[in-house]
Amino acid sequence: MCGICGCAGPADSAARVKAMLGRMTHRGPDDEGLWSSPGLALGHRRLAIVDLSPGGHQPMTTADGSLVAVVNGEIYNYPALRAALEEHGARFRSNSDSEVVLHAYRRDGVGSFSELNGMFAYGLWDGAAQKLFLVRDRLGIKPVYYWHDPERSIFCFASEIKALLAAAGQRRWQIDAQGLGQYLTYQNTLHDRTLFAQISFEDAVERFRKTFSESVGRHLMSDVPVACYLSSGFDSTMVTSEAARSLAERPKAFTGHFDRKGWYDEARGARLVAAHLDVPIREIAITADDFERQFDMVIRALDEPRMGMGAFSQFMVAKATAGERKVILTGHGGDELFSGYPVFKMALFEKRLRESASKLVAELRSLRASELPHLAYFAMQSAASAERRFFLPVLFSFAQQNAALQPGVQEAIAASRSIEPLQAIAGEARSAYERILLTYLKVYLPGLLVVEDKISMAHSLEARTPFLDNEMVELSLAIPDEMKLFDGELKAIVKWAARDVLPRELFAMPKRGFPTPLAAWLRGRLEDWPRQRLCGGDSRLLRIFRPEFLRNAAESYLRSWRRNVRQLDEIATHRMWMLLSLESWLRQSEEVYGVTLELAA
Repeated sequence: MCGICGCAGPADSAARVKAMLGRMTHRGPDDEGLWSSPGLALGHRRLAIVDLSPGGHQPMTTADGSLVAVVNGEIYNYPALRAALEEHGARFRSNSDSEVVLHAYRRDGVGSFSELNGMFAYGLWDGAAQKLFLVRDRLGIKPVYYWHDPERSIFCFASEIKALLAAAGQRRWQIDAQGLGQYLTYQNTLHDRTLFAQISFEDAVERFRKTFSESVGRHLMSDVPVACYLSSGFDSTMVTSEAARSLAERPKAFTGHFDRKGWYDEARGARLVAAHLDVPIREIAITADDFERQFDMVIRALDEPRMGMGAFSQFMVAKATAGERKVILTGHGGDELFSGYPVFKMALFEKRLRESASKLVAELRSLRASELPHLAYFAMQSAASAERRFFLPVLFSFAQQNAALQPGVQEAIAASRSIEPLQAIAGEARSAYERILLTYLKVYLPGLLVVEDKISMAHSLEARTPFLDNEMVELSLAIPDEMKLFDGELKAIVKWAARDVLPRELFAMPKRGFPTPLAAWLRGRLEDWPRQRLCGGDSRLLRIFRPEFLRNAAESYLRSWRRNVRQLDEIATHRMWMLLSLESWLRQSEEVYGVTLELAA
């Protein structure tokens, strides 16, 4: 995992790339490289994971210099691809997986892009064709951004937005009104095939075991020690279990814990699994004081406001992990691919309702108490206004935005408002289940992956996602929804595969997803902090929101009766995270980067 960048067009392309590299030192502290020719420059910051020798230096070129590449990420099917390419005459000059990008393109051209199995984003310059390609893995595990100024004939790309700010040299940037509207609505910006194989549930479990084992094996490719994130959830525990079985030396596990017990205590489950698997575990304490000190650093690492207050907890665990390891395995993707969210049951209930009342009753009996609030929320949403019908949590409805925003901001957002990506998914889906699956794969999961990339790379830590291996995605798309929810059980295939692997106590624990006690912190030790950030005289939110809305939002949240009912308080707490994130982003753009953000007309 590294940082890549490039600039095409201007005579000072190399200088712009140098500026970008300076903004991404954290993504690759081990090495820096720059390649340039008139009007084009490519840059690379290296976090050395595979082939630690100078042979892994980038940018990489072919022997004749006609192809140049800068690669971020890992190519997990590299050994097989390399062997096949060598049979066709390719001569490798390193043991780096990145070099396969050059030789595969030389043999197969653009067809080589789909041959790669991994998490990657890369830039490739074909000197003979005079073409620059930007390529990204199919799920967007590794991000790449670009900026184009057609008037000055400048095109720049980079792994992070902050690098593009350095390359552009502009002091004033516009906030995209459509993007702001989407973030306010869904806490995310919006940017397939499904095959249903007729196989039995037992077959599906066995296929999962085999495919998952092979995927984790590929993700262990490294010349440095590999660690694992560990919680009490099935995704991270299964990844840790398979890594422990495959490695000669047990991988170290890392988990976070808070100064609160009950719902927020996942460390107990993590300890249980670590003892069962005989893996060493390090627990990272996370407090309200940490939040106050580190919050702005989290938003700076993210480049822009992003979804999920769990990003803060991830940031703290990644920071501690990076002091001991350079590679970490995560459980991202398991919920999306194998129906781990309660919302997936909505589709099953709809199907049962069409079939018979008795089948519906049988499915309803399988519900856990912890799933009921989620299903009730989405059931009510599905009959509400247009923005609420896509099985995603809505933070600010269109009507709420109209009441909360400054008049000029409200008009700009309303004029550019679009949820077309969600509407397109609804139009192409052939069933309610497929609609939910595609929404979470194409919209929700990419948002999580951007957060994971930025948070880990802020500390020069490479995060890998075995659940999102190409073969795992293909397996998921070949399994019917009813098998993924077999016997009314969320993520049934994963849990059945875990029966002989993980401790039985884990199966009785609730699904949590590394919850962060932000609500308790903001209403306790940090009570004055949100008031200052949201309503203080220097709050940057005043240029977007009406002052009376910000005052009411802060006070109503801090005094809300919902504070004693976690499930009812969840959306309100996410709104506070959103507002605080927006304020920090606007503030730091000015104070750290010297950039003023203005809403695009």
